Formats: sequence, C-alpha cells, structure tokens
Amino acid sequence: MPRLRQIAVLLSLLLPALVEAQGLGSVQIRGIEGDALENVRKSVSLLQLTDVERRGLSEARLSYLLRNVSDEVERALQPYGYYQATVETQVLRHNQVPDVVLSIDPGTPVTVRDLTIAIEGAAQADAAIADVVAGFRPRKEDVLDHRLYEAGKLSIQRALLARGYFDAEMEVHRVEVSRRLGEASIDLGWNSGARYRFGETRFEGSHIHESLLHKSVPYARGEPYEQDDLLKLHQRLTDLDYFGYIDVRPDTEQAEGDDVPIAISLTPGKRTVYTAGFSFGTDSGAGVQLGLERRWVNERGHKLAAHLDWAQRRKSLGTEYRIPAFAWAEGWYAFGANRRDEESDVLKTRITELVASRSGMYRGWNLGVAMHARLEDFEIGDAPARRDGTAQRGESRLIYPALSAQRVVSDDPMYPSRGFSLRGELKAGASALGSDTSFGQFLLDAKLIRSMGEKNRLLFRGQLGRTFTTEFDELPPSLRFFAGGDRSIRGYGYQEVGPRVSGIPTGGRNLLVGSAEYERMFSQNWGAAVFVDAGNAFNEINEGASLGAGVGLRWRSPVGMVRVDVAHGFDARETFQLHINIGPDL
Repeated sequence: MPRLRQIAVLLSLLLPALVEAQGLGSVQIRGIEGDALENVRKSVSLLQLTDVERRGLSEARLSYLLRNVSDEVERALQPYGYYQATVETQVLRHNQVPDVVLSIDPGTPVTVRDLTIAIEGAAQADAAIADVVAGFRPRKEDVLDHRLYEAGKLSIQRALLARGYFDAEMEVHRVEVSRRLGEASIDLGWNSGARYRFGETRFEGSHIHESLLHKSVPYARGEPYEQDDLLKLHQRLTDLDYFGYIDVRPDTEQAEGDDVPIAISLTPGKRTVYTAGFSFGTDSGAGVQLGLERRWVNERGHKLAAHLDWAQRRKSLGTEYRIPAFAWAEGWYAFGANRRDEESDVLKTRITELVASRSGMYRGWNLGVAMHARLEDFEIGDAPARRDGTAQRGESRLIYPALSAQRVVSDDPMYPSRGFSLRGELKAGASALGSDTSFGQFLLDAKLIRSMGEKNRLLFRGQLGRTFTTEFDELPPSLRFFAGGDRSIRGYGYQEVGPRVSGIPTGGRNLLVGSAEYERMFSQNWGAAVFVDAGNAFNEINEGASLGAGVGLRWRSPVGMVRVDVAHGFDARETFQLHINIGPDL
C-alpha cells in the first residue's frame, strides 16, 4: 500500500504537465536575411530546443521563451549595427499544436559619427602602419558593424607586431552608442613603444653546416624587424628540402635593448627518398617510373638524384648532382647525365646527353642557364621503313648553351581557378663550340586559366617557336618542331603534324599552335570539356593550320587532373584520336 500511494502521488504531479504539454510546430522568422538571420537563429532560445524538448513543450514554457525573444533578437542584431530592433510574435495553432511566426523590424542601423585612432610611439611615423590605420573599417558615416570593428582592431595589432613593435599596447578602446540619435563614436589608441631590430640569427638542430644556412637569411643584423623577412627565410629553408620541421621566431625574451635574436629550430628530414609509380599517356603508352633522391650527401648540402622512366614508347635513365648556389639568385649548380630513347609512329631517337646548369629564382621567375653536350642517333620514317632500312638515318653531335625563364602564378597548384604560366627557352649552337651544326632557336609556351563561377573554367594555350639555321637538314629531330598529340593539337597522333617527305613528317623550322577549352564540373571531382586546337609546324611558309576539336571527360584525382579526350582531326584523312593525359593544368 505505501508503494501504491507513492505512485499515485507521482502521477498526480505529472498528469497536469502531461495534459498541458502541446509541443511546438514550426518557427518562422520574417523581415531579415543573410548573416543577421543566421545569428538570430543561433541566439534565440526558442530555436535551440531539441526534438524531444519541442514535443514536450508546455504552454507555460512557451510563454516564457516568447517573452525572451525580443531581448535575444536585439542582442543578436547589435553586432550588425541594429540597436532598435522590434519583434512582433504570432502564435498560430494547427490541431492544437502552436506554430510561431517572428516578424522582425531591425530598424535603422547606427552609423559612425566620430572615429579617432591614435598611434603613439615610434610607429607614429611608420608609413606601413599608417596604411593599415587608413584601411580601418567602419569609417565615418559607415554602419557600425562590430565584426568589421573587431577585425580592424586586430589588423592594427597584427601590423604592429609584424613591424617589430613587440611592446605595443592598446591603451584606449571605446565605442559609445546613442540609441536616440542612432550614432556611435569610436575611440582607439595604441602606444607602440620602440621598434625592434634584427639581432643574432641562431640555428638549432641543423645537420647542414650553418655557414650555408646563413646565406639564406634575407636580412642583415641591425636592420628594422620585418615579419615578411622571416616568412621569406622560412620559405627558403623549405625550398632547400633538408628539414622535416622548421620553426622561425623572434626570441623576445632574450632581447637586448632593441635587438631581438631570431631563433630557428630545425629537425632533419628523411635523408633518402624513394619514389615509384605507374604512368600512361596516349603518346608514350603504359610505363613505370622509379626515383631515388639523396636529399643531402654531406653537410655542405649537396644532393644526388636518379630516375628511371620505362614506358612502351619512351625510355629514359638519368642522374643529377646538385650544389646549392647563392651568388646572384638562390638556386642550384647541377651536373647531369641521361639517356633517352623515344619512338613514335614517324621517328625514333636515341639521345645521350651531359648537362651542366645554374638555376635560380629571381622576382618570381625561375631562371636557368645550361651547357649541353648531346649525341643523337635518329631514324625518320614509319615502322616498316625503319625495319626495311629505307628510313632516313642520321647522327648528330651538338654542344650548345641554353637560356630559360619560367613563371607560374595560380591560386591552386593542383586545380587552379585563375592562373597563368609563361615559359621561354633560347638555344644557340655553333661549329666553333664543337657542334656539327650551327643554329639558333627560341620557343615560347603560354597558358591561361580563368574561371566563370564556381564550376566553369576557360583554358587557353599557345606555342610559338622559330629556328634559325642554314643547315636545317642536319638538325636532329629533337631540335625540330612537330605538332600533334595530347599536349599539342588533339585529333592527330603524336608528332604527326608538320612538313612531310614521302608522306612522313620530318619536322619544321617554325611552330605555331593555339588551343581554347571550356570545362564544366558537374560535381566536386567529375566534369566534362569541349575544345578546339589549331596550328602547324612548318618551314618558311605556313601552309595553313591543322584543326582538331572534341570533347573530354575530367576527373580530379589525388595526383592531378585526369583528362580523357576524344578529338577529330579536320584534314584530308578525317582522323579520330583518343588522348589520355594526367597532371597539373599549369
């Protein structure tokens, strides 16, 4: 009996609440949109109820939550400058379940009447800090947007630290709002203190001789501190590719006077890197690629690399020894040897080459100068002609210097929506240097990518080349121009377009190729493209352009864009070609 009495008492307490509970239907918000609407949704308690709480919501609890809506909406809209918001609440019942409609009038936003930003100390005369202050938002007559206000304060504070004002303090930060007038006053003030200078640069944990690392330091001791210099130093150390971990920071605790030492903590990376992969290209066929890199051979930072590329129609084996260089631009001295065998429908080449080069970065350009010593055996003719000995055969010895320049700018190295690349190369050989043939040659290659919205891109490509020589027939195929293939004019076979002898392409003195492509992505990783390619390799007179057009499938794979194209070549043969290509767009 006592237990039954307890149950009865419990039911008597719960029954009124169960009867009273009506639940909650929909909650609509009208009158505002965008970020303000999202902030209201996050701030109003009525909208934070769980499904269980909504189903069991009582009338008393609903009334309490509705009474709080006005204050919660007002607080939620103040960061956007609305200090006089009003809310009209409607409760509509459908089958006894209440639906709530909140009609919000945000009112007239508060505007900035007065803005005062004072910088005291050494930064008062710093033009870079003045530029950041000039960019502060909100300005006078702007809406008092607290998000912009907080971001503006943070940008000034960061600029002071980036310029070496490590003792900077914000002494005034006040915002006064007059609801009646709908106006606000902003008053901010910093005391920057003195600007620090670069002190001693200290390397810790390096396995590479410090004299080499100090050559990467872009500043001199005693110069005014600038955070961009440390970012540049970090990038230079990263580009050397010796370290697995790099930390560059000013050690303000060890500062002496206005000199702050720079502490650089380093951890060696993996010394030997092995790579392996499979490749496939319409022009080269299926293949395997192997690589070995010794990221440092000794404490002077020398490097050694070797690679093997073994495909059905292309084979190469090479090795390269690199030495870091700093004289006129940070880069490398390199000494390499390689052997390449390449075969297409119209020719076969075997190249043995020694190369000595110097490369470096200068104002965003990758510049290089090299000396080549090349032996090349070649056969020009189709496979039957090469088998029966009727193909044109030759061998060439060339010793020539080459200059190159390349620049790539993009918003994403793998899948750029905007970007371009420019590459130029100049070669010159002379019999006085030991070459069999005297010649001069230049090649320009340009690519441009522009997006149209989030899913559409336009891709443009162009090539221009010219050869100067009176002994063109003596030049090996590797120094002649051919067109056709998945990176040239699609719709034609690799090296199929150009001057012909007995129907066989033999290469031309000049090259002119252009391409336009429209790409549409249907999902994050899949899309399609349509394209038109045109151009020719020719001798003294351009005999007209070969035209190819087609459609393609695009897949954004983890290793780069995979392109599968079907193209039609518009010439007398009316050809169709399948092209498969993998790699970055630029």
